[in-house]
Amino acid sequence: MKRAFTTNWYIYRVCLPAIEEAKAQCDLSEVSTLEESSPCKRCFEELLLEAVDEELSSLGESVKRAVYYSLKKAFKIEKHTIPHRIDEFANAIEKMFGDGAKLLEIQIMKRLYEKVGHNVEYFAETDNLLFLQYVEAAKLSSHR
Repeated sequence: MKRAFTTNWYIYRVCLPAIEEAKAQCDLSEVSTLEESSPCKRCFEELLLEAVDEELSSLGESVKRAVYYSLKKAFKIEKHTIPHRIDEFANAIEKMFGDGAKLLEIQIMKRLYEKVGHNVEYFAETDNLLFLQYVEAAKLSSHR
């Protein structure tokens, strides 16, 4: 059964405590070693890149190429490093698209959650859309 991701409540009450608990249980060196070698992590990174690529493609091929070019030249973010630099990616997207970045981030998250096997419905109960936290929640649920 697919769970519907409907609000920030799920992030703050379910995912973030689980992420903090997992971080507390492991030494940082152990986490980085495990994460780098984990096939699940590589799979998640591929799904995230696919979600970003598909959503940028929906804006048009020339726009997608321009965004990747701008990410590389202005922000020093290569396409393949986006999963490792998601916070920097989100900041770059916000600088490029302004207020429209929030809509783009929502669409990327919808695609990502579909890829990891969850339905997504976003209801803007608050103005705070924390893209990094959504990605971490998707990553956590993809390992379950």
